[in-house]
Amino acid sequence: MGYVFGGAVPRRAPLMTIAIVALNVVVYIVTSSTTYFTSTSVSYIYKLGYIPALLLSNEGVIRMFTSMFIHADLLHIVFNMYFLYVFGKGVEDLVGSRRFLLLYIVSGVGAALFHTASISISGLEALDIPAVGASGAISGVLGAYLMFFPGTSLVACFPLLFLPACFTVRASIYLVFWFAMQVLYGYMRIGGVAFFAHAGGFITGIAMAWVLGRSKVIELKTFREGFFFFRYIVFRVYREGLGFFTKAILILLIVATAATMLYYSISTDTNLVVVYSGSVKINGYSDAVLLKMVADRGYSYSGFEYVYTDIVLLRLSKIGFLINPELSGRSLDYLQNPLSGDVEIRTEAFGRYISESVPVVLYAKAMYDERGVAILAEGRMYTQVVQVSLEGRAIKVSKVPSVFDFSIVLNGPHTGESVTVASIPAVLISLVATYVVARKDGELSVS
Repeated sequence: MGYVFGGAVPRRAPLMTIAIVALNVVVYIVTSSTTYFTSTSVSYIYKLGYIPALLLSNEGVIRMFTSMFIHADLLHIVFNMYFLYVFGKGVEDLVGSRRFLLLYIVSGVGAALFHTASISISGLEALDIPAVGASGAISGVLGAYLMFFPGTSLVACFPLLFLPACFTVRASIYLVFWFAMQVLYGYMRIGGVAFFAHAGGFITGIAMAWVLGRSKVIELKTFREGFFFFRYIVFRVYREGLGFFTKAILILLIVATAATMLYYSISTDTNLVVVYSGSVKINGYSDAVLLKMVADRGYSYSGFEYVYTDIVLLRLSKIGFLINPELSGRSLDYLQNPLSGDVEIRTEAFGRYISESVPVVLYAKAMYDERGVAILAEGRMYTQVVQVSLEGRAIKVSKVPSVFDFSIVLNGPHTGESVTVASIPAVLISLVATYVVARKDGELSVS
């Protein structure tokens, strides 16, 4: 959406906005230090990002809050913090620092709920994909700004043939257009970005503007305190409120979003996907791991920061130790009589696929749940690691004998039930936001 300048001018320093920006920057520095601050470490994304499948667990609730302060890369945090400051300073000035912080946090939670409720639109397979960033919370700030300052002028700049094209636009037009793009992109399933989280944060911000801001707006409109607020009156060009067509478009988008999420959440079989979350420790190194089981499609696992995590899990999987429906509800001990066999390893190197058979000897014990998943396991693996190198034009394959001590802890199962549960508050928030837009826009507007 380019760059935006101008907007409501605060009467005092936006201390809470600055504090939130500073906290996000500090967290980014800590979580990206291993990549020279270019991107956040994968382990932090899997440990602290919001995972929709975990919504109904304590871990999922905690991740709702931690994910608001984790950003994928440098551009992600730069743009987020820029928009937070541009729109946040005016909103904070109006509602106060404490209420602004509450708006920010609640909008982030609302964004997570909308994101979860929208998962079935793109497919339940995305239940285990972690979402990170303050975009949802910042979108809530944008939604509140729309209700408080719809008539302020913004200078929007967009890149055009490597040159900036700038023009002045009313805040309500810019923000409703932005919101429409989030909803449209969400329906188009453009990958990599949680657009419905942005839309959900925006809708939550509209609802929270009425909950947190109406008393402050009434107070300011009644007393008109001081010269610094007088500027809102002197430079007001547009009438208060959103205008008929703006309100109609906004209401249509909110209702369509809520109705679609409700329909998909009711019509989707929530048991098609099951997710386990947990940790793996290999030779003393810890790694976060997610295991996903999809009906009729087998299972997959992800979340590897440590290079040997995939090597160990792949061999445990192929030898029938990690998941085995025949072992449901049982505990097995291979410490005295090891589980052994040869497994086929297929890897891609130098543009070719290479298949090699490697031996696996496993001294381990495990406890399996009703689905045959090894939720608790530990042991030692003797195997070979396939290494591929290029010597001239020839590909050389070598097998290095390796020993891995490992332990696994998995929590679950978590099903798609979280989608249905999240749709209920998402629809309620949408109804409140629709009411605010339809009946309270003039009451909340100060410019």
